[in-house]
Amino acid sequence: MNISAVLITFEAVMNKWLAMILLVLVGSAASGQAIPESEIILFKKQRYGGLNLNTFGYGATATFGKYTEARKLRLLTADLSIVKHEKEVKSWSPDPSGRSYFYGKENSFITLRTLYGKKYVIAEKLRRSGVQVACNWQAGPVFGFTKPVYLEIINNDSQTGSLDIEKFDVDKHYIDNIHGRASGLRGLNELKFYPGATAKFAFIFEYSNEREKLKGIETGLALDVFGKRIPIMAEKILSDDINNPKNHQAFFSMYINFFFGTKYDQR
Repeated sequence: MNISAVLITFEAVMNKWLAMILLVLVGSAASGQAIPESEIILFKKQRYGGLNLNTFGYGATATFGKYTEARKLRLLTADLSIVKHEKEVKSWSPDPSGRSYFYGKENSFITLRTLYGKKYVIAEKLRRSGVQVACNWQAGPVFGFTKPVYLEIINNDSQTGSLDIEKFDVDKHYIDNIHGRASGLRGLNELKFYPGATAKFAFIFEYSNEREKLKGIETGLALDVFGKRIPIMAEKILSDDINNPKNHQAFFSMYINFFFGTKYDQR
């Protein structure tokens, strides 16, 4: 993936988000109901989770936060993601009973990030309809797991044209003899482990109208680095591409989380 293009795209996205948030903050300052001092409650902890979309896939996230100062929190986060290669292209068999598959894909790849970090509140929510703006950084180990892809293969040697379940082999399986994707449970006993390190930085916009609730958006950059390249796509398929893409050892991505949660343990 072209990192320069990613940075340019991310800068454009962030400019749009910041412009929108500034408009919301200005609007909140000009109108809306201020939060009475008697209703301001301070909490010690918060927990939230939600869905994650990023330039390499999608997943789920969960975060626990504890205040260390009025505007600072210590964070523990777990992210579970399905990671895809940018050269994955969905294919279909002419037989409508066949399930879609990605030709050339050798392995599915799942990551579990475990992160520690800190969150800094930049602008507090002063009105019920306002937005709290914060930023955070986190880092820690990431655990990657590959699972081989199994396909339903048309057995042309049999008189009935029966289907065989086989692990994808770029030298044996082609568009014309693949019927479709096999069950996702196939290959679970063949998982391979890839340890690595991860880090991310993000801005958080929280806009819940309820005192004890959290709801918002987190958007930022993340980097996952592993000890070796992750064999998602068959090297022979990649080598035939004029752009000469590779399987990745490092995954640099933009992401956005849609989260909700609660604040608890009053101070």
